[in-house]
Amino acid sequence: MLPLSVLHDMVIHARAGDDVCLHALFEMFRPLLRGAAKRYARVAGYDEAYQEACAAFLHAIATHRPDSAPFPAYAASRVYGDTRTAMRKMWLAQERTAFAKASDEEGNEDWDQQPKRQGPGNPPGEDPFDRVDQRLTLLCLAREAKLSPREAAWLALELAGLETNELAERLGVSPATIRTWRMRAVHKMRQQALSAGLSPNDL
Repeated sequence: MLPLSVLHDMVIHARAGDDVCLHALFEMFRPLLRGAAKRYARVAGYDEAYQEACAAFLHAIATHRPDSAPFPAYAASRVYGDTRTAMRKMWLAQERTAFAKASDEEGNEDWDQQPKRQGPGNPPGEDPFDRVDQRLTLLCLAREAKLSPREAAWLALELAGLETNELAERLGVSPATIRTWRMRAVHKMRQQALSAGLSPNDL
């Protein structure tokens, strides 16, 4: 690797429109771009992830300040962070589209015309669809993670707002059993999220 002073000069020249320096920087940091693309390739394919990594690297060149951090560390943080964000948005969009298609096939075209319902999962004054993004994410993860029928039952009732004791009474099991189902379901869903290129902090 070049001395940081030389590297920072190259970044400044690339930012000013020097194609030679820009090309040299891309060649120098090619392993970083490939590593980010490989990590998130499961979401939309290697090529798409690589393009997002390249866009993030260009953004790193455009926004780097030598007095804030060395360029290699800044570029790595920007490339992995921005690529992860882009892939997460793409994954959520794909899952929402699949969910919407399944809903259309079931004929629920007037779901958003139904009046608000009060209950454990819908406190007074709260729109039942305020958290639709989070619920769709959980449902998509549950579907892909292939939860067992018991684990799926736990998730459905949990999303309905039931407490552990209420769940146990409804399903005819002990609270300890409910906690076991929850632990297994969450583990499967977390593993599915990681395999899709997300992190626990994204959920």
